[in-house]
Amino acid sequence: MLNVRKFKTAMLAAAAVVATVTLGGLSSPAKAEQPTIGVIVPTLDSEFWNRYVAFTKTGAEQLGVKLIVLNADNKPDNMVQFTQDLVARHVDGIISVGYWSSAPPTIAFAKRANIPVVIADSYPDFLPQSAKATNYIAFVGPSDLDAGYHMGRALLDALKPGPDGKKVIGVVNGTPGTSVAIDRRKGLDQAIKEEGAGKVTIAGEVQGNFTRDEAQTAFQSLYQGHPEIKGVFSSNDPMAMGVIGALERMGKTPGKDVLISGMDLNGSNVEAMKAGKQLFSIGGHWLQGGIGLLVMYDYLHGFKVPADQANLKLKLLPMTQADVVRFEKDFPGGQPNFDFKAHSKVYNKDAPGADTIGAAVLRYSN
Repeated sequence: MLNVRKFKTAMLAAAAVVATVTLGGLSSPAKAEQPTIGVIVPTLDSEFWNRYVAFTKTGAEQLGVKLIVLNADNKPDNMVQFTQDLVARHVDGIISVGYWSSAPPTIAFAKRANIPVVIADSYPDFLPQSAKATNYIAFVGPSDLDAGYHMGRALLDALKPGPDGKKVIGVVNGTPGTSVAIDRRKGLDQAIKEEGAGKVTIAGEVQGNFTRDEAQTAFQSLYQGHPEIKGVFSSNDPMAMGVIGALERMGKTPGKDVLISGMDLNGSNVEAMKAGKQLFSIGGHWLQGGIGLLVMYDYLHGFKVPADQANLKLKLLPMTQADVVRFEKDFPGGQPNFDFKAHSKVYNKDAPGADTIGAAVLRYSN
């Protein structure tokens, strides 16, 4: 295995005149039989992140990549510490989730070692392949604003107005300050504006920090103070499960007394939709780890994602209760049947661009 730094050293030692291809400020390494790529996730105490890792591992097996997966265990400091650990281990590339503003230091530490980085899920305030971060080769994540809009639209379409002519909702937000939480909430605003701001009342908003337990506690308090709430916008599916738990604890019937819209397409939420407890979910962005791996693999073999395609925001798969059967048929176990080699420029010169993969995979067969 050759990483970028070792390759450069070898070139100098040989004192040979060798032409190299410069990609985003880095020299493309020699084709490695088994490149080593580090993957950093914020937690594995989550169905979503386990699916993310599972799909990435499937890609590593198909492409012949050695994968090092590091779990930050919901500790922000670990995100950057793990980057430093991976740099010390001389990995060929790093794929990291940009939670807790970890993307800029992750990119900076990797840049010092000339290691390319793909950021997933939550993006920094600068674009991939910009002058300040030439080793930041791509972002892969959901189009959170679009997802938030669809979540809000589904909720508002299903709600009936109260005696005052208004639809009353509560909001359970994700981790404060993350682009994920911010953009999903903006999507709800877009749906409310479209509905007519005077027709919707937000009774209150709480922070669930993208976790079931925190959302359950926070929403229970919110609902006790505002029992007029008839719909809940939950920024992800674990928090939607928390809302369901809170309602059931208070003797209410989720899906009847209160409608719930979430995001992630987690298995437990698919079951909740089967049971009529959850109205709507949207997701499939567990693909982002595997797509990031594909982008990194091709880059390490000399195939760069064009700068105008390097900000990959996935349009996600919406699911109503009526869609559950076909979702389970098309995504058994929550994973698509995906051929990584067919989508890699290394193996298939006619492979589609990485920016088209999400749309090709996140769809129903009929």
